[in-house]
Amino acid sequence: MEEFLDITKAASSVSEALTTRHSIREFDSRPIPENILHDIINKSLRAPSWKNSQPWKIHIVSGNQRNLLSEKLSQAAKSGQPNPATPWLESYPSDAKKRMFDLGMKIYGVAGIERKDKNARDEFMLRNFSFFGAPTAIFISSTFDLNFFIGIDLGCFLQSVLLMAREHGLGTCAQAALGAFPDVVTSQLSIPKEEKIVLGISLGYPKSESQLNSYHTPREAMENLVRFYN
Repeated sequence: MEEFLDITKAASSVSEALTTRHSIREFDSRPIPENILHDIINKSLRAPSWKNSQPWKIHIVSGNQRNLLSEKLSQAAKSGQPNPATPWLESYPSDAKKRMFDLGMKIYGVAGIERKDKNARDEFMLRNFSFFGAPTAIFISSTFDLNFFIGIDLGCFLQSVLLMAREHGLGTCAQAALGAFPDVVTSQLSIPKEEKIVLGISLGYPKSESQLNSYHTPREAMENLVRFYN
């Protein structure tokens, strides 16, 4: 059964933030107050990491820089092949592939895109690089070797940002796509070459009355994934 939620209001608890958060793909253009951005990032920096190594660097892009970077990323996506700092997975277990396929079809359906309409699907994909209209993009980079455990650490920071954003009534979309063209990002933002761009987050106020934003992605039932041992 499909579920639709209004997530334009601030979450009042960690539990509410966890159970109501989902990816937002339509933002309005309202800028995010600087004090809110500072609060989200400052508290998220409390995320745990291996031996307190804190392997992240954070780049927050708004205003004119956001617009310039969006334009260059969009151009790269139209004309080039992705070159992420760490290879994306190409093989998934069958149960995961089914969930991924089902999600894609449901998102396209809510967006009004026909399954066979490749041009519309390609245009929808390109919206990743305009940050789905969000006024702010966050890029996460690292100077560490991108091994499995560094990925766990970066994931802890990422989740912290997503939950803190919900506390402030903001929406987010975590995007591997924003790590597809790392040279574009490092060049535009003058980031040292030793910093590897891993992924990005679109951040802003969810556009109200958006059917696409209200779709709450399902999760596998707990009994299918969890075992208790006594």
